Amino acid sequence: MGYIEHSASQIAEVLMREGLDYTQTKAVFKLARAKAGLFAPKEKRGSPARLILEEELRFIDQAYACGGQTGLMMQVLLETGTRVSEFTAFRVEDISLAERLVTVTHGKGGKRREIPIRPETARLLALHIGKRRAGPLFISRQSRQDGSAPVYTRQRIGQIVREVAKNAGITKRLYPHLLRHTMATRLLALGMDITDVQKFLGHEDLSSTRIYAETSLAMLKRKFDQVTQPQGQALIRSIAATHGEVVGAFAADLLSGDRRSFT
Repeated sequence: MGYIEHSASQIAEVLMREGLDYTQTKAVFKLARAKAGLFAPKEKRGSPARLILEEELRFIDQAYACGGQTGLMMQVLLETGTRVSEFTAFRVEDISLAERLVTVTHGKGGKRREIPIRPETARLLALHIGKRRAGPLFISRQSRQDGSAPVYTRQRIGQIVREVAKNAGITKRLYPHLLRHTMATRLLALGMDITDVQKFLGHEDLSSTRIYAETSLAMLKRKFDQVTQPQGQALIRSIAATHGEVVGAFAADLLSGDRRSFT
């Protein structure tokens, strides 16, 4: 028996003798490592991947081209910045159309949080929900043997995201969590305070949110260099006045150096 195996057997005997459950053993090991001065090495993390605005628009347009429900699902997944497990758990009861809020009842660590949604998204959800008062927010077309309302699995949502991205001509690897990265970076770039973004995402530790801030600062610097020029300001104001704020933001992205997505 090797050293590690022998040590594991001894530890297992202590755990069984003390009658500790899984959660308690996690706390014991955490405290024991701290007392022994053992800490996990810091991860070398780069900037998280994200969709640029042009890709966001193509992704949502393609999702709606696949069907109204698919489009709304992808729009809600993106705009709420929720984890895919939180998204698939959404129920009609979690949506307050009057307050424009969706509630994550069991987020990571069992935490509850409320997420604001745009008026347009609230109107689309109202049409989608209709007269329903309860049940899964999005019902899958796949029937279940027990007769209950079929819900989407995390795996199926991941599959839909990949299919939509492929059909939209997005070549980067796209998965549900990348949509969360995209929303977090976008909110910070638009000026939302980092602590508010932390609450929006349901991060327990602010350091988990800072990685997005670092990305946004680099993006904002590029925008500042380009957009603060008088000609750039005038052009963006003109585009926003004519075509709306979303297209104006798209123009700002182009001026800030995101032209590489077209090459």
